[in-house]
This record gives sequence, C-alpha cells and structure tokens, in this order.
Amino acid sequence: MKKFCTFFLMAALIITSFAACGDDDDNNTTDTEQLEDLSMNSEWINYATATASELLDDCIQLWAAWNGPEGVPDADLARIGGSSFFSRPGIGADGYAKILKTAGATGNTTFPSQEDAIQTILTDGFANIATEVGAAKIGEPNGFAKDGDTESAVLAVESWYSWNSITDYSDNIISIKNGYCGRIGLIAAAANANSISAFVKTVDASLDEEVNDAINGAYNAIQSMTAPFRNNLTGAKVDAAMDACSDLAEIIEGRLFAAITDAEHDYTEILRVYADEVVVPTYKDLKERAWTLYNAVEALRQDPTSQSKLDAACVAWRAARIPWEQSEAILFGPASEDMLGLDPSMDSWPLSQEDIAGILQDGNLKTVEQFIGAISSEDVRGFHTLELLLFKDGKNRTVRVKN
Repeated sequence: MKKFCTFFLMAALIITSFAACGDDDDNNTTDTEQLEDLSMNSEWINYATATASELLDDCIQLWAAWNGPEGVPDADLARIGGSSFFSRPGIGADGYAKILKTAGATGNTTFPSQEDAIQTILTDGFANIATEVGAAKIGEPNGFAKDGDTESAVLAVESWYSWNSITDYSDNIISIKNGYCGRIGLIAAAANANSISAFVKTVDASLDEEVNDAINGAYNAIQSMTAPFRNNLTGAKVDAAMDACSDLAEIIEGRLFAAITDAEHDYTEILRVYADEVVVPTYKDLKERAWTLYNAVEALRQDPTSQSKLDAACVAWRAARIPWEQSEAILFGPASEDMLGLDPSMDSWPLSQEDIAGILQDGNLKTVEQFIGAISSEDVRGFHTLELLLFKDGKNRTVRVKN
C-alpha cells in the first residue's frame, strides 16, 4: 500500500499538517514534515520543471496518437521519439481517429461495427466518467467525511491543493456534453447537426431532451456545491450532485444505449464529427496549453525568485486542466492503460507525498534531467504532482528570495 501523510480539519478550515509517517524518533521529524521546509528551493523547481516536461510529452503523445502523423510539428515529433511513435500497437499508421471513423470497415478489428464504436463512446466514455465523478471523485470523500474519517476524506479530494476540484468535476460533465452534441463549447452550446444528440432527436426527441437535461442537471448540481469542496464535503448540495451524476450514468447506460443498439443507421458522419471536431481539437488544445505550462515553469527555473513567473506557471496549470478534464469522456483508446497508459501517467490520484519528499531530499538529484529519471512512478508525476509543487491551500506558492 502507498503511505500518505495525513491532514487535519481545524475549525472550519482544513489546514495542512504533515503527520509523522516515518520512523525517525530521534529527531522527531519525517520526510513529509520536511516537505514544506524544502518548498521552492532549487531542487523543488527542478522537480517542477521535470514534471512539466514529462506532462508535455504525454500530452503530445495523446494528441499525436489520435491525430496521426500529418501536421505534427517537428518540435512535437522530436519529443515523442520521431515517426516510429506511430508504429506502436493500436494507434494505426494514420492515427486512432482514423480507426474510429472507419469502424465497421473490413479489417477494422478495434471496431468491427459502427455500433461498437458508438457503444464504446457511450459506455467507456460518457457513462464511465459520469459514474467516476459522482461515485468516486465526489462520493469517496463524502463517504469518508460522513464516517468521521476527516483525514481520508481530505486525501480523497482530487485537486485540493489548488482548490480546483469543482471546476474539474464540472469540466468532466462538459466532456460528456461535447461528445454527445458533437462540438466544443459551453454547456449550453448548440448541438452539431451530425452529432449523437441530433440523431437521437430524430429517433426519440423526448429521449434526447432527457439526456440533455440529465447532463445539464449534473453540471448545475456540481456548480451549486460550495467551494472549496475539500472544506464542504457533505450536505444536501453534495448529495444532489452525486444523485445527478448517478441519474446521468443511468440514462446513458439504459435508454440511450438501447436506442443506439436498436437503431439501424449509418453513423459515418457522426463518428467523423466526434473524432475530428471534438476529440482531436480537444487534445490539440491540451498539448498546446501543456507547451505554455512547460515554458512557464522553465521560465520560473531561469528566474526562481520571480513571483510573477511563479504566478504565470499557476495560471498556465489551471488553463491546461480545462481541456484535460474536458477530455475525460474520451479515456478509451490511446489514453487507456490497455494502450499508451497516458491517463494514469498524467493524472494519478492520490499522490505518494512520502515518495515526493524522498525524491526532493535525494542529494544525488541536481538537474532537471536527473529528476526526470527519478519520476517514473505514476504517483510522483503528472498534473497533481505539479499542482502540489505550485499551489498550497488554494493559493499560488511564494517564491524564495534566497535559496
């Protein structure tokens, strides 16, 4: 099992307190207690730069895997190992989007039929993230809190270092809406004429209205929760959000799935719109924002006493979270552990803060490249490790004037 430092609820606020997880009784200090003492020193910033670099590589891989080799900039290609990247199993010479769009074609073993592709989008995509948001992201911290286990409750709250949790969960629901409506936009944006929504509307207009209402209902219920979520883990608003996510997953896996299964329809254009106008541009936006994030962290490394550089990195982190969370209804294919395993590499939660502290205190790690070599484990890298290094208690960290 992983070892995690613990956190306590003091009065109305959850205050970070590194508990004794180690065995050093002589000086009554531990790796995790020392973590804050190390904050923003040169090793800390090198670790952040290494994490941003590896995250950038993962984001490029994810976009390139769906997009295919055409149009991939040389700078991106160099970071993912060149054109040989596209020979990896499952991606396809022209990218995973081409495999999805040609579902049902002779020789397509990934999606032998168009119905297989649509059902994967609905179940492995939409329903999976709706269930994860309601039952895991919100439900697990809520369950611990109701049982009186405050320490476990706080640790279970994803994105609590930055207090970005409610934004993340809301964007997860937008990821469903974008996929269902065949566009990228705000929750209320109109559906594409060649979307799953538009097709369902021709088959059963009332069902399409109910699905859209269920998506909107889950989004609005999450938005109505009191922020920050880590300080407000129980109550009627939280219960309503969990119920709304459960209702959304139920209608997707039930009536919507049945409507798709029972229909006889040529889904070619629907699959094209989903791949070319939702998935690929979302991942392209993600990798471009990951470049901005990496460059911002690198700028901080070059000028480590600049608070404005640190603030810029924090802004870039929040910006990069948006397309990532709005892609979480697409966690099949290249992102999955069955293929490139990019989801756990990029977004594992919770972290092993004990291991992170140990890496920071490893006197042999002095350069960004050395830190890159030390962060192969999923729970010491990715978005949330960078979040820990950039944020504290919902605020941007403060630079050290002197190291």
